[in-house]
Amino acid sequence: MPCTPLPADEIRPRRIDGLNSRGAIYFLPWGMGFTTARWLGLVGGHDWQACYRLPDAMVSPDPEVCAGCIAAIEGDVIRLAARNGPPSRLVGFSLGSVPATLMAGRLGRPVWSFASADRGELMIWSSPAARGIRREAERRGFRRDDFAAALHRYNPIHWIDRVAPDSRLVVGRFDRMVPRARGQALLDRARRRIVGDHLVELPLGHVAVLAASGFLQRRWLRADATRR
Repeated sequence: MPCTPLPADEIRPRRIDGLNSRGAIYFLPWGMGFTTARWLGLVGGHDWQACYRLPDAMVSPDPEVCAGCIAAIEGDVIRLAARNGPPSRLVGFSLGSVPATLMAGRLGRPVWSFASADRGELMIWSSPAARGIRREAERRGFRRDDFAAALHRYNPIHWIDRVAPDSRLVVGRFDRMVPRARGQALLDRARRRIVGDHLVELPLGHVAVLAASGFLQRRWLRADATRR
């Protein structure tokens, strides 16, 4: 079905550069800006390489638009890696865990993933947060299979086998935005690759997992420094 081209600023990711050209790359939750992420503690200090605000159209009733937004982020991160070398890690929150896991898999680097899910089309068809998107997609004639075909290459479950084994994943047992089956499916697949105690299920909801991420990141960085 033909669609009206979206404004460029709805498709293009917005990137803020940090001070460390080899440091971490962050991918914020959909709809969250950098100032809010800093205030919530998702991103701390300045010792990181880049931080992405996701394109507004990454949550779209048109599956090809969703995929195009992820591809735009992918291309930008590849250009950064070609210029600066691979980042120390890729950190993704909620929907931001999709490009984070994709790029960690492509670059063979660690991913730190918070409140993540396995497949985009299943999230759109099962998450309460996506109910309006699903209804509009169906009104336009799209079905779950259309999203499955468009998003297949980008789904975290297809890249988690390629991330560095010292990656970390955190899901919330009482997350209403990410149905438990979606987070559990990703954890189950990740066990083939990632150390068991790096896979964490907290007795928290979606927002609380994100709020806890700053504390967890600091703890993990201290543990890594001690081991070195």
